[in-house]
Amino acid sequence: GSPTLDRIKAAGTLRAGYAAALPWLGQDPKTNEYFGPNDLIGKKMAEKLGVKLERVTQTFDQLVPAVQAGTIDLAVAPMYMTSARLAVIDMSAWSQGGFCYLVRKDDNRINKPEDLNNAEIRIANFEGTGGNQETKKKYPLAQQVTRAAAPGEEAMFLEVQQNKADAATFDNPLAVVYEKQFPDLKIVPSAAECLTKPDISTDIGVGYPKGDAALTKFIEDIIKEIQTDLDK
Repeated sequence: GSPTLDRIKAAGTLRAGYAAALPWLGQDPKTNEYFGPNDLIGKKMAEKLGVKLERVTQTFDQLVPAVQAGTIDLAVAPMYMTSARLAVIDMSAWSQGGFCYLVRKDDNRINKPEDLNNAEIRIANFEGTGGNQETKKKYPLAQQVTRAAAPGEEAMFLEVQQNKADAATFDNPLAVVYEKQFPDLKIVPSAAECLTKPDISTDIGVGYPKGDAALTKFIEDIIKEIQTDLDK
């Protein structure tokens, strides 16, 4: 009863849109092999359907248009379930995350997320990401400094270090990593706080074409079946 699943089975291939974002989906720079819970979702879907999994590497700003255009069957990349995305595709949640910010240590203007809502503050975000969409909505006074992400890039830290931006958005599980990696920068809110209470906490899900109830059930049944492994 699902046109999407029927097409996948007829083709013998599941075209899954992938965009790396640790810890949910990583890519080994030496082998280009993907790993992590999102890859587990893709592999389980292909296994259930009895088809080959084709991992289609994309940037986050390409995923939703690709689902809409049908150039991929599903966006298996870890995407925040933002209102902008949910307006044009359907999504099923399997995890949750939020944001922290890299700020120069000598910048006393930004000590908590609410300080970002200032016309003089420049927030660095990759184009088309949940961070771009959600910080623009929550901190409308701030300026957005954006560019396309290179494969594997997690945060626009260079823009902050070079004073081209005042804060760089990143996913909260990386807070402790970045605290050690960038001694010249501070984490807002603190790394320990951001791990458990990130800014703009949001569901993360798989994206697929709108209005396909049988596809929704298929995806959510798989997520339920492997949720324990995904959480681990």
